[in-house]
Amino acid sequence: MPFVIGDDDTLHHPEFQEAGTALASLILACRRSLWLRVPSLDNLTADRVVCDALKRLGLSSERVDIRIQYDSQDDAIRNGHRLIHLARRLPSRIQLRQSQDDDRDGQLCFAIGDNTGLFEASGWPRPARLDLCAHRLPRAPRLARQFQEQWERAFHSTELRELRL
Repeated sequence: MPFVIGDDDTLHHPEFQEAGTALASLILACRRSLWLRVPSLDNLTADRVVCDALKRLGLSSERVDIRIQYDSQDDAIRNGHRLIHLARRLPSRIQLRQSQDDDRDGQLCFAIGDNTGLFEASGWPRPARLDLCAHRLPRAPRLARQFQEQWERAFHSTELRELRL
């Protein structure tokens, strides 16, 4: 479902099985920034189409702003995770931060592209519905402000660092 961020305010409701593809379509439409908030680094963020889209966005410009905030990383560290490997290869483009304890919310799952495009899956990994929109005002700017506030309090996880010898 290709679209241009800022042009179309049609609200799409993709099926649960299409969550990765829907998120990837938002990422591919971004030109300047993508802010992603997920409860955990899980199958959604490890999806090949999502990681390929993030890689493409990350390599598109040196000024692109990709921020990913998560609550839990336990499974990702234990089992390995495609997004962690990608962030290690593009450390100046993809930033990962873990939420402070007070900001953790297992219901929050959203992505904001270029401050107006929105992917939302509240209640992930069992959302009641998925929302995808290229121009979602006023919801996207409100979530962007919330993301920014929590991002400033979030921290870099020492467990995600790579030891190079």
